[in-house]
Amino acid sequence: MNNATNRHFENTSNIVRLFYLAVFYLALTSSMSAQTTMPRAEVPTTDDKQMLQMILGEVRQLRSAVSKAQTNTSRLQIAIERLRRQQEQVDRLTAQLQETQNEAQMIKSSKPEMEEQVKELENLIQQAQNEQQRSEMQAAYKEIKNGLAQQAQREEQLEDIHTKITVQLQSERSKLEEMNNLLDSLQREMESQHLATN
Repeated sequence: MNNATNRHFENTSNIVRLFYLAVFYLALTSSMSAQTTMPRAEVPTTDDKQMLQMILGEVRQLRSAVSKAQTNTSRLQIAIERLRRQQEQVDRLTAQLQETQNEAQMIKSSKPEMEEQVKELENLIQQAQNEQQRSEMQAAYKEIKNGLAQQAQREEQLEDIHTKITVQLQSERSKLEEMNNLLDSLQREMESQHLATN
């Protein structure tokens, strides 16, 4: 009885061990099968690497071109604004110079007539019949003479103003020319960059 019980227990234990061994084997083979069937990551080829490097290089060039374009655009806007202000300065001085010339021309053109009036009054004063006429002519004579003196003084002032404005205008025109050259240079640079990127 005892021997039969012992054999039964041993058989049962063997069956249990075999069962666990079978389960372990199945689990192991399934794991190995899964590992062998997993897709492998593709290894980049030499052509792929070259293509990637070329794309990265083009991206860097594009970024550099965009950065330069933005910088040049800012420089262009600043140059245009400075050019506008400089042109206004030149226009203002040109107008002042023209006004000075016009005033000087008016004084010059009126001077002969006033001098002729002075001569006529001198003759009339000598030919005056009474003191009242003489006094009136002398007053007119003095007024015209004072006018001539003031005109002479103004002519000197205008000559001085004309000289100063002319010198300043030449300087401002030189600055304007430099700004125009700078603007042309920036435009050519931007055009060349645009052609290079295309």
